[in-house]
Amino acid sequence: MTVLRPLCFVVVVWGERFRRYLTDYCLPSLLSPGNIPALAGGRGNRFLICTTPADRAAIRETPAFIALERHITPVFVEIPLPPAGRSGCEHMGVGHRAAAELVRRDGGYGVFLTPDLMLSDGSVAALERHARNGRRVVLCAAFRFGEEPLFEQLRAMGALLPSGAAPAAAVMVTGRQLVSAMLRSFHSEGLSYGWDAPAFANLPAACWWRVPGEDGIVVHSLSWAPLLLDYAAVARHDTTALETWTIDADYVYRNFGDTPDIHIVTDSDEIMLVSWTPLAETARTQSTTLPERLPLARNWIKGAIVRGALTSGIFDPLKQRSFFIPVRWHAGDLTPAWTETERRAAAILRRYAGDPAPESHGPARGAGLVALAAAGRLWIVAADVFGHTDRLRLRVAQALRGDREAVDRLRSRAGRAWKTIRGSPAAGH
Repeated sequence: MTVLRPLCFVVVVWGERFRRYLTDYCLPSLLSPGNIPALAGGRGNRFLICTTPADRAAIRETPAFIALERHITPVFVEIPLPPAGRSGCEHMGVGHRAAAELVRRDGGYGVFLTPDLMLSDGSVAALERHARNGRRVVLCAAFRFGEEPLFEQLRAMGALLPSGAAPAAAVMVTGRQLVSAMLRSFHSEGLSYGWDAPAFANLPAACWWRVPGEDGIVVHSLSWAPLLLDYAAVARHDTTALETWTIDADYVYRNFGDTPDIHIVTDSDEIMLVSWTPLAETARTQSTTLPERLPLARNWIKGAIVRGALTSGIFDPLKQRSFFIPVRWHAGDLTPAWTETERRAAAILRRYAGDPAPESHGPARGAGLVALAAAGRLWIVAADVFGHTDRLRLRVAQALRGDREAVDRLRSRAGRAWKTIRGSPAAGH
């Protein structure tokens, strides 16, 4: 058993919308009995909130924050508002770098969250158990769901108070309740990750399969939330990924590698998280895409897209390996139908994705996978360019007028496209 050091929760937030997500949903879920209140005390656990002075003042007055102070020591880390032209995802890295250095200085465990996230009851107790058992990293599959239907579902099952009521200081929701609500609240982005979806994603962050007759899905993910990071294991802190993207890029791989001390959450009964976005944001078209219009080539095209994504350099080796691990999100008991669905998903992935290294499949199979990957990378780039034609025209027009930001964005986009085609290392998701 490992002697536990401080667990340090980290969240980066600014602005009224995300501040309310934090105080009305995220913090209350963390205050359920099996989460922060269940932590063993006496070792300096902290809750680091990276935010602006104005947001700090507003957060301190909320019922959830007042309740939080009774269980853990809050620490505010001041960050500025994002400068003009910098995306929120990029700016989050400012807070993540500052917080990670504080956690690393004390040799603690970082528990990285986002304000638009809820954790099932018992998740934090599970994280503490994994830390005690010597796990250096705990990863949980995650992609976003539709805010409006998700909250409606959670209210219908009594996990959230009715709309318009004052937010509760604590919310208890089980993993099965979260899964049940999520499966009825897909955002168009998440729908496009379904292998059998009529509008398959051009760059899928996951692939999932419904389990026939069951309330659940089997997920193979390239998107992982780093819920626990043991900074005592970091000899040299590499923050490169945080300079241009978020902590779910290749930050974990750069600092922890791919070792047996990494735990992948494969069952929603153990730990479950849900994040969300309004249905209108980053909405994907649900019209039938080319793979579905060519049924004889449907799986080949989808397989090429997945293989192209795996070998594009966008996803690091840890994510490539973890993609082949099935994750069960279920709202009921597991039945034999789950095994059959997992077998089907594994057979599809073996055929089209295989091991990221083509030489592991022998000369003939390896050559076929190289061709499949090249076709997939070309598809990804073409979809990125021609799928946003109006936006591209606007950028070109701005660049021709001398707009330096537009020029830089076009240059960056061209560089990413070339790296994707070549399969060169790039910032991961």
